[in-house]
Amino acid sequence: MDTLLVGNTSYFRKDEISVACHGDMVVVCDCTRDANKEGSITWFDQPVMSAKFRRLFDTYGFERVMFFSRTLTRDSNEVGEIEELRRVLSLSQKHHVKQFIYIVSDEALVDVDNSDSIIFDSTENICRYYAETYHIDVKIIYSPYLLSAFNREDYWCRILHSVENKEKVEIKSLEDEVAYFLKPADLADFLTRLYADWEPETKESDKEISFEKIYLKSGARTTYGEIKNKILEAYPHADITLSKSGIKGKIVHGENKAREIYGWFAHHDACWDFETYIAQFQALYHQKPTLSERIRKRFRRWGKIMVPIEIIGGAAFVEAYNYMSNGSVQFKVIDVRLMFVMIMALMYGTRIGSLVAIIEIISLIVAYQLSGTNALLLFYDPSNWVAFILLLVAAAFCGYIKQKREEDILFVKEESETVKSENVFINKLYQEAMNYKNQYKADLIGSRDGFGRIFDVVKRLSTTVPEEIFAESIPVMEDVLNNKSIAIYTINDPNARFARLNVCSEQMGRVLKKSINLDDYKEVLDTLSENDIWFNNNVLEEYPTYVAGIKSEGMVTVLIMIYQVEYLQISTYYSNLIRILAGLMENFILKAWDYQKAVVAETYVEGTGITKTEYFKQQFEIQKEMMNNRLTSFRLIKIQREDRSLEEIDEMFQSKIRNNDLVGIGNDGNIYLLAAQVDKTSEGIVLKRFRDMGLKCDIVHNVV
Repeated sequence: MDTLLVGNTSYFRKDEISVACHGDMVVVCDCTRDANKEGSITWFDQPVMSAKFRRLFDTYGFERVMFFSRTLTRDSNEVGEIEELRRVLSLSQKHHVKQFIYIVSDEALVDVDNSDSIIFDSTENICRYYAETYHIDVKIIYSPYLLSAFNREDYWCRILHSVENKEKVEIKSLEDEVAYFLKPADLADFLTRLYADWEPETKESDKEISFEKIYLKSGARTTYGEIKNKILEAYPHADITLSKSGIKGKIVHGENKAREIYGWFAHHDACWDFETYIAQFQALYHQKPTLSERIRKRFRRWGKIMVPIEIIGGAAFVEAYNYMSNGSVQFKVIDVRLMFVMIMALMYGTRIGSLVAIIEIISLIVAYQLSGTNALLLFYDPSNWVAFILLLVAAAFCGYIKQKREEDILFVKEESETVKSENVFINKLYQEAMNYKNQYKADLIGSRDGFGRIFDVVKRLSTTVPEEIFAESIPVMEDVLNNKSIAIYTINDPNARFARLNVCSEQMGRVLKKSINLDDYKEVLDTLSENDIWFNNNVLEEYPTYVAGIKSEGMVTVLIMIYQVEYLQISTYYSNLIRILAGLMENFILKAWDYQKAVVAETYVEGTGITKTEYFKQQFEIQKEMMNNRLTSFRLIKIQREDRSLEEIDEMFQSKIRNNDLVGIGNDGNIYLLAAQVDKTSEGIVLKRFRDMGLKCDIVHNVV
């Protein structure tokens, strides 16, 4: 199932997500962390109200959405959650999401009417509206505040940041008041139980409506006073005060479904080990800066000090230059005041440039007075104003150039970041879409009941050699049925008393009988004769769990036995799967037998049951491959012909070999016997049987 986590998701890390959404493909929208992927969990840094967020619904086929309210963080000041909740519900409705979970703080249950209660009622009404109007299965979970140092915006993280910045901290709670917080691990455990026993709550008036409220309790005992003491142990100089909050009522929980229906309770008092929380906070957010970081920080501090130093030093240099250049015609050509104003404006902008221009105007006025120009004459002669105006214009113009250049650079950087972010987002969506496509394609082809798998079965069983069909049938059925305890017995004679083992799964070769008495399987045969599958209802020992049959000319000729099955495989679906495989195998094996009858003249020596050399070698290679795959066992026995005719040997073998044994003639003129289901323990018995007939025989490894 594809699951979306959105909202205040920073409390949930990979471990909690893996527990809560076990086996799901999970997408997490978290603006506090960079986009990345870990296993089946993908993070996107996209806000809910962005256009890119909608594309996530277009790309993924979400079946479940979890919305974490910001109120799960105590004293959260963020706004706009109602709009985000409505947008997520709207997209869920348009994309046919089956399950929607809204996890909100139990602060919503306070029995006090105020502006907060109106907002909480609005979010509940929105959820109810979508459940009733669009038949989305909605559950609202009221949870205590969450607590985790891994969320930078956590209530206690903000408190500790203020403490470390040596700020005065006020906690709006009393000393003996219990701190009701919940660890994300406990919430993840509840979500696991909720999904395992998901039952929509319906009204009698409308069976399709599903809206349910569930209440979680933290079971905490640690007080705010105890937390304060632990903070003071870590920060002895902290200034912390506890005070009663302004408006605070009593939290009223409803029916305890979490415990009674889902068997859940909080395993942890979230604040009892608060010193561990403080240690995590310090490890996460207060790492010792490197040497390069300290140097950069110091230069940034010096930069603020250097501006007034540069202004004062530059002004002094200009005055010294003007004083020195009084006697030099060449130096008088350069207006150093104007150059200084332009340099400072280009370096630091209009504000600093204007300040320097004013300083230089004052300097110029003083210079005029020292040269004997009366102040009244200075201001009444408009030609003297030009220098003052030009200094201010130069400062403004050069400052504008610097500001525009910085704005252009900033704009280009922002555009570049936007394009880069868009490109990363699109590439990630494309990659995810391709992964889903490949996965769905593989699932379609590899599905046990998919057309691709049926095609594979048909392809592997499509042959005219019965032994090849038996050889391929075991791995095919093991794969499709997910079972490694399958055996196939054959009944080659309607009057036979025994069924002979033909092939079986590797692990069953040592425990199965090579022959079974059909009198003991009368009930099984009667069921198979009615074209049904026999199931071991009475749990009979040494009997298989399922038996399917293949019939030829109205008689059961093949028994397909499945011995050890799991509890979940005892189902109608599994029985139908066996029927399908048995039907496919029956279709091919009967055609193969008919083909063998049609080419009997090319297979057997005329007038005998002895096969020709080419056919016998073909069967020998099939048996060798089956033996290498540990599906069967056999022995190749070479029998000296000793001037006996083939008819004589055929007559001698009529009652001495089994129906599934094969006799053939080699190129050397001797007789070879493929003794089926013979191994080291029984090969001596078989050899003795033929030697008692006066035949010279030995076990060999190849047909000459």
